[in-house]
Amino acid sequence: MPRLVDHDQRRAEIGEAAIRVILREGLAGVTVRGVAAEAGWSTGSLRHYFGNQHELQAYVVQATTDILRRRVVPRVQRPRRQRAVVERIAAIVEEMLPLDDERREEYALWSAIVEWERQHPPEGGSVTWNDQRALYRQCIALLRGYETTRDPSRATLPHPDEQVELWAALLHTFVDGLAGQIMNTPGEVSADTAAQLLRSLLRAVPRAQPDQPG
Repeated sequence: MPRLVDHDQRRAEIGEAAIRVILREGLAGVTVRGVAAEAGWSTGSLRHYFGNQHELQAYVVQATTDILRRRVVPRVQRPRRQRAVVERIAAIVEEMLPLDDERREEYALWSAIVEWERQHPPEGGSVTWNDQRALYRQCIALLRGYETTRDPSRATLPHPDEQVELWAALLHTFVDGLAGQIMNTPGEVSADTAAQLLRSLLRAVPRAQPDQPG
């Protein structure tokens, strides 16, 4: 009797092998030959699932995006004990900074996704960029004194308060730049320095005036 093959499990194995390749070599290393070797498969076996490198990379990028969301979103959404809103927001934003081994790994994976999106621009814009901007928009809205939405689709829409949009853009740019410095010039920006810089920016966000749209 022929052995049944769990195709979902095989694809998961491919995804795990590809992630190891990404962390070692970046997206360029995700080739049919390279991932097959990492997974201990023949290239013929892997081509049964993916006909070419483009199909393989597209699958790996989506799988990596799903993995990162499962890892990061629960950390971002967990209850915070800090009473001060700046501290609560800082704790959320710090999940996006490569301050430990786990988050440095996540940063490398995000970078691979961004590289894929640069090479193959998705319809509707970068998924990674939109996800992150939605998070920062929610953070700034809370700092400005607004209630945050629990509807993910609404979080991707511009806030009616233009200052929320402005400060969300500033926070997004700041975090991307700070993360790049932490990764690319290790030892120059400590975790303590990063925390201080982040909190300085968050404290500068002005609260909304009563007559401003919300």
